[in-house]
Amino acid sequence: MTTLKKGWDRSTMMSLFLKEATYDAGVLMTAPGACSMKAFDMSVDWPDIVATDKDMITGYEHGTDQEILMTAAKMTYKEDNVKPNSLAGLAALVLGSTTPTQDGALTAYRHHIVPVTYGTALPSIQVEDKFAGLQYAYKGVKGDRLKLSGKAGGFLSMEVDLLGSGTRATSATEFAASITESWLKMGSANVWMETGANISVVSSPALSQGSENISSATPDNLGPRLLSFEFLWDNKLKGQPGFGGGLVFQDIDSGRRTGGLKFTLEFSSDTELAYYTSQVACAFELNLKGAQIVTASPASTLYYGAILQIPLFKLKPAPLPKAGPNDTVTQEFDCEIYDDGTNTAVILDVFNAQAAYLAAA
Repeated sequence: MTTLKKGWDRSTMMSLFLKEATYDAGVLMTAPGACSMKAFDMSVDWPDIVATDKDMITGYEHGTDQEILMTAAKMTYKEDNVKPNSLAGLAALVLGSTTPTQDGALTAYRHHIVPVTYGTALPSIQVEDKFAGLQYAYKGVKGDRLKLSGKAGGFLSMEVDLLGSGTRATSATEFAASITESWLKMGSANVWMETGANISVVSSPALSQGSENISSATPDNLGPRLLSFEFLWDNKLKGQPGFGGGLVFQDIDSGRRTGGLKFTLEFSSDTELAYYTSQVACAFELNLKGAQIVTASPASTLYYGAILQIPLFKLKPAPLPKAGPNDTVTQEFDCEIYDDGTNTAVILDVFNAQAAYLAAA
């Protein structure tokens, strides 16, 4: 009797703690360099380029031969209930730069994650995926696109697009253990917006968990009215086949990067509409503070969580109120992220018990 495979029977492991020393060289997939992922959704595609002779003169109506010209690997990883470990590792892979700071001698760390300076190569990792009884190792994997989102009363969600060199091989490597952490809940998040001359972005490691870090005055507290938010960062990755690389990319380069922010508020006044009509400079902060990382004496001053800061954005379309006859009036905001000349376009700090991400091999 044939035993059919089930979709839940999948294992994925990533070298989130160790980046490739040389692009496409791979990483030793054991702890402490790698970890298994848990409570996720994953799709892997092989968009190979295949060449045939069907459009050449062969003397036959149909083609007579086919060869693989370039191999490829694209992945989309999702967590509907994000954990700090996954957020820190994959956000660092997409944005490119991460710096850890330890809380004294305790096993508690903040990870300061920002986009790399344009022209700096993004880090790459190795991914192993076992599905339907097939286990493959993918090398030269870079982060292409990061989407963070959340709805009132729900969890922080994450979706990440990954692009590999095309190097892939069957594997029998044993999977490293996963990291046990609680999910990040929107009920533990404060959200603020500041405008104009009152914008004052506090940088890591001086950030305060649970208190605002974007204002020299008193920012607008969006939390009670916030229904949902979505942050997007896109590296627009493109593989470089070059000459002499065989069937795989010799590297992967980024295009002109873009960032965006969307959020929906219950309507209260014309305050936000005035920000659009006057084209006011705005800053945004999502400050998510969970449980204390180290509770034994001495306890840590850090809590599991994350702080997302956008130092400068402007509302793009006019955020006019909308509602059906039986609905609460809402406003939907679509924002363009800009460079304020001082800070990076986006700043993400993640707090957990892991010492470092994407360390050099």
